[in-house]
Amino acid sequence: MSAMAQSKTFCIAKDGKTAAIVVDEQDWKGVIRAANDLGDDVRKVCGTASEVKLLTSYLSPLTSNIIVGTIGNSRIIDKLIKQKKLDVSRVKGQWESFVIDIVDENLVVAGSDKRGTIYGIYEISQRIGVSPWYWWADVPVRHQDEVYWNAGRFVQPSPKVKYRGIFINDEW
Repeated sequence: MSAMAQSKTFCIAKDGKTAAIVVDEQDWKGVIRAANDLGDDVRKVCGTASEVKLLTSYLSPLTSNIIVGTIGNSRIIDKLIKQKKLDVSRVKGQWESFVIDIVDENLVVAGSDKRGTIYGIYEISQRIGVSPWYWWADVPVRHQDEVYWNAGRFVQPSPKVKYRGIFINDEW
């Protein structure tokens, strides 16, 4: 865990209350879409959706939120980097990579690029119990009353295969 991380766990949902998801309105549309998907995935797991808040201007310091954004496209992510609260040295400038960390009592997802941020958001969905195959294969979601991120700092480097995809029936 990074010296910058404040604690090892972050409460996503407990007692019917969920952490809000904060995303810069200037970030990629796909990132905003994935943030909304995460809010709904929290609902699938615990029964209450996480509200998605679009950052439209400077906000005072936030706490107890899930902050998602792309390096260079998110004012709040860029501010955390500038303040040296978020270390992105292992992902900045990389292909489809991301870091998830707990900073100032917020769970932060910072992607190196649009896809990196989106993969980081869906990493949280998967870890709280929503299968990537939920939509395609009707994989059921197990209900949980409490949901936490307890992985501390997590860095996903660039994939070994540059272009990934799903090939149904391996058609050529």
